[in-house]
Amino acid sequence: MCNAHHWVVREIDEAHAVIEFKLNETRFQTLFIFGFDENVEFSVPSFAAFDSLEQIPHLISSSLLQINAKTKIGFWCLEEIGGKLVYTYMHNIKLSQLDEKLFGDIVMTLVQRVDEFESLLVNLSSQGNPKIDLPQ
Repeated sequence: MCNAHHWVVREIDEAHAVIEFKLNETRFQTLFIFGFDENVEFSVPSFAAFDSLEQIPHLISSSLLQINAKTKIGFWCLEEIGGKLVYTYMHNIKLSQLDEKLFGDIVMTLVQRVDEFESLLVNLSSQGNPKIDLPQ
């Protein structure tokens, strides 16, 4: 399905695939696809990672939960990656429901949503917003 969209797969085996998208000269998004029995999980982690629940800006989490209520493709969650809690945009689907068009829609939606989120965080941080403290 990646060939139909002209996407280059960075890594692939029976259990997972990794696709990297170049957004501009300095930014990339990495999409992970994992197979679980009859289900497929798509995920794009953001750069917003925290050491503990206490460090997570709850205003952002509440905003992302409101977005979840309005979306058909994907959802925001906190995923533990490398010992950190990371804002990640995911989508789960039964393999039998996945066709080439839906595959493309899911992938592009996830990549775009994380790009929009990260761009917003960068803009808020550069404006000196006291409620937004980006992790280093």
